[in-house]
Amino acid sequence: MTRKLNSVTLIILTYNAEAFLDNLFQGISSQTMHFEVIVIDSESSDNTRKYLVEHNVKHIVIPKVEFNHGGTRNIGLTLAQSDIVVFITQDVIFFDSYSIERLVQPLMSNDNNIAMSYGRQLPKADATILSEFARLNNYPDRSTIKSKEDIISLGIKTCFISNSFAAYKKDKLMEFGSFPTHLIMCEDVYVGAKSILLDSKIAYVAEAKVYHSHNYTIGEEFKRYFDIGFFYNSESWILDKFKSAESEGLSYLKREFLFLVNKKKMLLIPEFVFRSAFKYGGFLMGKYQRVIPLRLKRRFSMHAYFWKA
Repeated sequence: MTRKLNSVTLIILTYNAEAFLDNLFQGISSQTMHFEVIVIDSESSDNTRKYLVEHNVKHIVIPKVEFNHGGTRNIGLTLAQSDIVVFITQDVIFFDSYSIERLVQPLMSNDNNIAMSYGRQLPKADATILSEFARLNNYPDRSTIKSKEDIISLGIKTCFISNSFAAYKKDKLMEFGSFPTHLIMCEDVYVGAKSILLDSKIAYVAEAKVYHSHNYTIGEEFKRYFDIGFFYNSESWILDKFKSAESEGLSYLKREFLFLVNKKKMLLIPEFVFRSAFKYGGFLMGKYQRVIPLRLKRRFSMHAYFWKA
């Protein structure tokens, strides 16, 4: 099947996104290709919905308590009138006018086994040195096509994909069962793993770029890794088929330490050590969350609503 360049839907999930919308839609309007835009808002309490109405942006509103990383994206999937869907988060900033066109190009190639693609996320201007490293490490400047043959060399990175800036063939995604609705996070990694094991491919497109980074506090890092640990323990089949997330985490810490040394940021080494300890502690507690009382899970998690549900 030959896909048309305008057969694309951009799906954006919003919640209290007022501060981001001007930059976001300026970037959208500057893109070189045409696409449908759908916004799914989770009952924002700021002026997000007012902005969408005033700018005639197609959107729906869902109850805040019904938000789910996988399920909410599936709503957008069912609404999309296209054969390719692009997901972005509300706080991305487009690098140039070709970001989306370049992102979807692998899905329009002659390689029908490419089911999904994701682009490069660059650190924002206010990114800390550690946040900068996270982006440079996870999103290198070289494109690649990942398949089952890469599991030996890439391990858990083989199935990595980020819905902050990713595109999917709609029919392939639905063939994989769409996004899972039972997960606390990492719905993108989940479908990435399924696609690789079913002999599909994931394209990383370094030329398709956005600015997107977070300056997490140490407490937020703990909560984030608590959720990551819970995810990988819940979906142990991923670690059975790919490499241990903990072994990749150790390799990441080594690279992060060398990055600080090369940048001559030795004064940040104590924070690096302290932050790393909190990350690993959060990961372990998430992994063994069964023995933790529910009220503490809500406090330890970045997604407290998940445990309330």
